[in-house]
Amino acid sequence: MSTRIMHVDLDAFFVEVCRQRHPELRDLELLVVGGRRDQRGVVQSASYGARVYGIRAGMPIAEAVRRCPQATFFQGSFNHYRDASRAVRRVLSRFSPTVVMASLDEGYLDFTGTDRLHPVSLLPVAEGLRDAIRTDTGLACSIGIGSNRMIAKLASDTAKPRGLMEVRAGWEPGFLAGLPLRALPGIGPKTAARWATLGLTDVAQVQAMTLLELTDLLGGDAKLLKLRAEGYGGTALHAERLPRSVSRETTLSRDVRDPEWLDRTLALLTARVASQLREEGLVARTVTLKLRHDDFYTVTRRHTLREPTDLDAELLGAARTLFRPAFADVRRRNRAVRLIGIAATNLGTAASPDLFETEQRSRQRRLTQAVDEVRERFGFDAVGQGNLMKQQKRKRFSSESPRSQIGAPPPIPPIAPRHRDRGT
Repeated sequence: MSTRIMHVDLDAFFVEVCRQRHPELRDLELLVVGGRRDQRGVVQSASYGARVYGIRAGMPIAEAVRRCPQATFFQGSFNHYRDASRAVRRVLSRFSPTVVMASLDEGYLDFTGTDRLHPVSLLPVAEGLRDAIRTDTGLACSIGIGSNRMIAKLASDTAKPRGLMEVRAGWEPGFLAGLPLRALPGIGPKTAARWATLGLTDVAQVQAMTLLELTDLLGGDAKLLKLRAEGYGGTALHAERLPRSVSRETTLSRDVRDPEWLDRTLALLTARVASQLREEGLVARTVTLKLRHDDFYTVTRRHTLREPTDLDAELLGAARTLFRPAFADVRRRNRAVRLIGIAATNLGTAASPDLFETEQRSRQRRLTQAVDEVRERFGFDAVGQGNLMKQQKRKRFSSESPRSQIGAPPPIPPIAPRHRDRGT
């Protein structure tokens, strides 16, 4: 019985979802999604026309503007991305009983043991899947097929955009030989640059060396690199595995020194995280705060709760406990805050409410349910804390009175959606 894994990667996912939701974007060849051109966030995705200018996901928006000033910069909605991802997930489930979403825009399907059903190739299945995704969701994808997750992912990367590629068992070394080392998982730009100074740039070079020769050159990194270069990779898919975290973070449009303003932003981020936890039937045991100073010095602090929760007040209480000493460090260093974020980790499946929980917690739960119902009908921003609403009013006043902007903190920037790492 052979192991066969299919990797589906949606092409320019964030860009295409924004185009579907906003007709005015559909005919724009140069489109960058992630934030406005005057914001300090990062690129989520770029149209293929914009990629010609070297724009890529994770690049600072300011750098993308310098590379392609004529492009249109747009901030999309996480809810739209989530709904589109779920629609794709439903299509994938029709083709394989084991589907694992690695992120919003990519997933793995297990076809192990289907040799009799598909004795020659899985390419006809992949073609049918690609057409079904296009028909049901309007989104394009690329699909790779391989004997393990790494090969399947590299095959889909090679097939982009809208392509199909199958690397059959035994073909892995030949397929990998034509790739640069930086294409392999776990090899970032800094590692690739360091190895390039040693004359090592291509997978074929690693394949031609013995493990002893490679160890003399790279030390402890040699064994894993040699295995990857020969085509070995993980084959297990765990459909039941919970996400590792649910998180939100935002890069502020200007550096902020006002703790009250940062506290209000933290409350908004926490509300977003808590809402997603409840929607997905999850609870968190650990809260992680992230603060990045204006000199890019980054601090993360964690707090473990006595019991798992999905309630805004309990998550925010933990976040504020972390924020106070973290901001004290900001003041001690005489810096300002550039980025703030919160993550809910150590996740579990939500159980039925405890019949013996305290009255205070029962009231919080009833209030939370009422807020969720209003947001379901009228949108997330329909309900918020009073201090957040005051902040939005101040934002509108600032836009009307240029003088009022002097020394005032910046408005709340869009909150970046984060991919949830499922460890696949």
